[in-house]
Amino acid sequence: MSKITGSKTMKYDYAVIGACKAGLTAVETLRERAPEASILLINGEDRLPYKRTQLTKKLASGFSPDDFSLKDEGWYSDNSIELWNNTRVLEIDKEKHELICSDGRTAVWGKLLIATGAIPFQVDIPGREFVKHLRSAADTEILRAELLSCRRVAVIGQGVEGVEIAEQCRKMGLEVHLTGRDSRLMQRWLNQRLSGKLLSLFKSEGVHCSFSRDVSNITKEGDHYRVHSPGEVLEVDIVLASTGIRGNPALAEALGIYGKKGIACDTSLQTRIQDIYAAGDAVEVPSGWPRGLWHWAEYQGRTAGMNMSGESQKIENIPTRLKCEPFGKFYFSMALPDVNEDDKSTVFFDDKRGYLKIFEREGRSVAALMEGLSKDDSKILEKGIHQGMPAESLASSFI
Repeated sequence: MSKITGSKTMKYDYAVIGACKAGLTAVETLRERAPEASILLINGEDRLPYKRTQLTKKLASGFSPDDFSLKDEGWYSDNSIELWNNTRVLEIDKEKHELICSDGRTAVWGKLLIATGAIPFQVDIPGREFVKHLRSAADTEILRAELLSCRRVAVIGQGVEGVEIAEQCRKMGLEVHLTGRDSRLMQRWLNQRLSGKLLSLFKSEGVHCSFSRDVSNITKEGDHYRVHSPGEVLEVDIVLASTGIRGNPALAEALGIYGKKGIACDTSLQTRIQDIYAAGDAVEVPSGWPRGLWHWAEYQGRTAGMNMSGESQKIENIPTRLKCEPFGKFYFSMALPDVNEDDKSTVFFDDKRGYLKIFEREGRSVAALMEGLSKDDSKILEKGIHQGMPAESLASSFI
């Protein structure tokens, strides 16, 4: 099948909706395995596909549209990838293998990948319409402009994105209140000790943190907002939230392939509709599997691309990995999928150098927590865990 040009409807061997990491990785994989195939990548944003994880790290400094593009413009033409920027798909006709776009263009596809990413969970409380979320570069640019005229901000959600947003707001000179229902900072990723060290860091930087607070409602009082929770009322100029994500239901619901929190598909990432696949944050994954992680989206995109090109690969639970550097202090967490409390663990140091704890099973490292070292050190830890090095041998690289 080849691309038809010079007409309103164009025909492609493969079409990918969504230029996130999963979508772009699938495109790269398809090009590697099908050098002559026609490939369409549809990007709903007004700039080249970019590294989305940078958004919560660049809120204070700002950025230009191409500051963290994943590929330069020439890469797409050099690899014969048709890229439609600033284009939304309005409808997918599964019978005709046709998609209809917001600019009037239509395309016929042989196989289709939906990689439309995730949308934020909305806090289900009165006043939720006053809450702002950060999910795209455009969101970030608008939000930054608003923050420049603010003095006080409330950030709801104490996971990694909430922590990064709070840090960036503080760097802008704002009075920051970080609140939520969790009992400690980044509790999904850090143990009690590292959460405590992170809290001490935030306090030293002037961030106000409150825990185990279920926000009950948000009210608007003139130009200000009041965030109400039991025992606390915060009066602020703007309310931000990062309370989790779910797969984007756009397109998938109309096709009848949306589950509870994302697009339902099998372990080959194919939906129940023949020739339609899904990957990345749009996908519904089993409980306990990673979500919203860069390397997980990349892994799914590669697997989907291989299967669309005729291979037979299945996704499985993979190691979780997180890197975070609030106020210049580096935190790293990594674990194999089946790590549990029965695994032996050793704290190799907890002093002015930082913190290092490694988990071990049957003489093989299976997880690690680190604070205060460097990104290069985290790569050594990651490699050692993948290789199954003994904990003592792995720790010797840092002692």
